[in-house]
Amino acid sequence: MNEIIKQYFEFVLASLGYPIDDILWSLSHCQGDGMRFTGRIDARVVAKRLLRNRPVFLGLALSAIGKGERITISALRSSNYVHENTMEADRSLDTALTLAEDKAMSLLLSLVGEDIVSVSMNLRNKGYAILNSSPYGAEVLMRREIGEITAKVMVDRDEFFPAPESGEVLFDVADLFAFANGRSSAVAVSVAVEHGGIEVGSANCGGYSASGRWEDLLSQADFQALSRELLADACAEARQRLGATKAGRASA
Repeated sequence: MNEIIKQYFEFVLASLGYPIDDILWSLSHCQGDGMRFTGRIDARVVAKRLLRNRPVFLGLALSAIGKGERITISALRSSNYVHENTMEADRSLDTALTLAEDKAMSLLLSLVGEDIVSVSMNLRNKGYAILNSSPYGAEVLMRREIGEITAKVMVDRDEFFPAPESGEVLFDVADLFAFANGRSSAVAVSVAVEHGGIEVGSANCGGYSASGRWEDLLSQADFQALSRELLADACAEARQRLGATKAGRASA
């Protein structure tokens, strides 16, 4: 899931005018969780977004940016965490500006400082949503028992689940947002057949994705079909192993 999180963060940050070359995150539901991004911002993009309702200041800020004024986001050296409060924004302060341009850039810097906190918190929450598209450990969705035979259909997190790569940018972006908004699930699927509590057959499939929550996969026709295929493979292995065991006992 890390690749999906990474691509989603990169897309959102780039669209907002923020750097994407150095993104760190920690999403383990622990103290200090969050994400941060550092580097030089696209000052024109950010100014047009944050000063869009203040045309005079926007014009002055764009003039200052045209002269070479820059804003950079850096990590606080005093923090070992990567959350929204571990970033700070600074101006270059080496450009000859008019007093009005300087005030406009000071305003922009203040707005950037507030905005990066908000953006970081939002991305943290979206990162959690992406992680929640799969279980945090193996979960049994279906269990059937016939005598000494038990069949289980399970789902688990697929840490190496790939990011969308359809070749169509709009479709891929839509898929990323579906994960971030809790509308898609991504799991590794496995089936186990047990005899007397001992596993005698198994089959698995990684990288399975579907719409909706992973808890509801069992109600979907495609997932049911995949489960049947895996169950058939697991049962075939079980029959072979149990048959070999019986043959060995008979020859003994």
